[in-house]
Amino acid sequence: MNNISSHSTLEVYSFADNHLQKNLITAPEELHSYLGKKERKFWVNIPSLTDENLLQQVSEIFDIHPLVIEDILNTSQRPKIEEFDHQIFVVTKMLYSKNTIREIQAEQVSLVFGDNYIISFQETPQDIFDGIRLRLENPKSKMRKLGTDYFTYALIDSIVDEYYVILELFNDAVENCEDQIIKNTNSISLESIHNYRKTLRKIKHSTWPIREILSLWRKSEHPLIKRKNLTYVNDVYEHSIEILEGLELQRETLSNLAELYMTQLSIKQNEVMKTLTVISTIFIPLTFISGIYGMNFEVMPELQWKYGYLMVWLVFSVMIAGMIVYFKKKNWF
Repeated sequence: MNNISSHSTLEVYSFADNHLQKNLITAPEELHSYLGKKERKFWVNIPSLTDENLLQQVSEIFDIHPLVIEDILNTSQRPKIEEFDHQIFVVTKMLYSKNTIREIQAEQVSLVFGDNYIISFQETPQDIFDGIRLRLENPKSKMRKLGTDYFTYALIDSIVDEYYVILELFNDAVENCEDQIIKNTNSISLESIHNYRKTLRKIKHSTWPIREILSLWRKSEHPLIKRKNLTYVNDVYEHSIEILEGLELQRETLSNLAELYMTQLSIKQNEVMKTLTVISTIFIPLTFISGIYGMNFEVMPELQWKYGYLMVWLVFSVMIAGMIVYFKKKNWF
């Protein structure tokens, strides 16, 4: 992942069919020189939202509506698409994880594009746009040849592709959870399954609006959206549907896991009760005999017998052995 050290540094790519130049600038006024070159397109990546003065200057240069800046700064904004006369504004959620589903992170990415520019606003310097940068370096890349709507599509596509990574991590976590439940219910709790459900809702909450954005994009008649590029938008739209279907499948799987957990727990409890029942059954006749000879009658013939104590233990042993053999034959333990 790319990491830009200064939050006030703008990453600017100027590109055309046979041209590519990258600059890191700290003075937003320098962007005026890019706006004047209509034969080229440029991408401005703002890696942080901490410098509101910088954002204000950029909004003035590109004539971005004040309400759009408010939405950009409001990082809890629901993903959406809004059209203006000279530009289009898109809000998306980028999800990424550090190799485990428990470390999933959500970041808002806002995109504004006009006739020859694309501006991306991130919450943090780290992102998943390294693939976009590599594609820009290829002189034959469609990103250089097609319009800003295609470039914006490519940014959204890279975000959606990361959802596949998250979904794969989630699938692995759920499969591991299932294995743990089958092997030993003590190694996992019902709370863990509930936490997976919350994570699933979080992913779905970010994914569902992206499908709505792409659906509106496909129906749009805005001049910035070229009909010839809708094939690519349809592709990422289908990807979003696939992800949502995968999430729905995982939701059903988690419901089944909760039932499996309760079933395994019930089976385990039944095994415990079965063992206790067998032990109790063995000791019931022994207790009965002990109770008889524990009565305080004076005339009990066996009490005065020399081998009475030994005989009682012999009877106990025979009864225990007999019941164990019987239970074994019945496969009760």
